[in-house]
Amino acid sequence: MELLNVSYMKKGRIIGFFDKFPHSNVLFSRVKKYYFVSTVYWDERDEVVTRADLKKMELLLNSYFGTESNYKNRKAWSE
Repeated sequence: MELLNVSYMKKGRIIGFFDKFPHSNVLFSRVKKYYFVSTVYWDERDEVVTRADLKKMELLLNSYFGTESNYKNRKAWSE
């Protein structure tokens, strides 16, 4: 999966576009110093989004913005 593009919204939220889900948009919100998936605007033309897909999306977006180390240092990170 690859991050194709990002779009900025109000209040620090970001919409991400991914090649694996071309018809679905993913809304990210910022928590402290990293981003997490807030909402997936899923389209029936795409496959079902799994928990592993959500984690990969978060990792890709945080890597894009340079906040990957903050994302991995959070309490819930287990890898």
